[in-house]
Order: sequence, then structure tokens, then C-alpha cells
Amino acid sequence: MPYMYNCPRCGTTSRLYMGRYGAQEHGRRHRRIRHGGDFPTGERIEHVPWRSPSSRAFSWRPTKGDAIAIAVTVFLVVWGVWHQVTT
Repeated sequence: MPYMYNCPRCGTTSRLYMGRYGAQEHGRRHRRIRHGGDFPTGERIEHVPWRSPSSRAFSWRPTKGDAIAIAVTVFLVVWGVWHQVTT
């Protein structure tokens, strides 16, 4: 399940990490660089459900243009193979 680091003091939200450890490391780096190692009040590691709008990076859904591009590519590959076999 994905996790992300959230710092309310500066409004930073990390990218999604597949494990809690990745989000914790992001928070450690953020604290060291932005806050001099201090812990901002309210910082947290959030568990993000899979169906969250911010988890779209993990679920690719083809658009109409993607479907057309895939269909054209498949057609050209099949045509090229057929042409090589018949000539």
C-alpha cells in the first residue's frame, strides 16, 4: 500500500512510496534540508488508499489516442510480417 510524507508547515507532500520506509526517509531528508533537522508540528506519514486520485501514477489507463496508436502499431507489425512471409 502506498505511503506519502506530509509537512503542514511548508505544505510539502511527497510522491507516493510503496513502503512506509521510503516515505520516512523522504521526511528525514526534508527535515534536514528545509527545517535544519527540527520536527515541524503536525508532520505525518499518510497511508494512501489505492483508489486515491493521487495514486494515478500506479494505474495507467489508455486514452482514446493511446488505443489508436496501439492499433496502428499492431496493424503495421502484422502487415510487415505478412509481407515478409508472402514475398
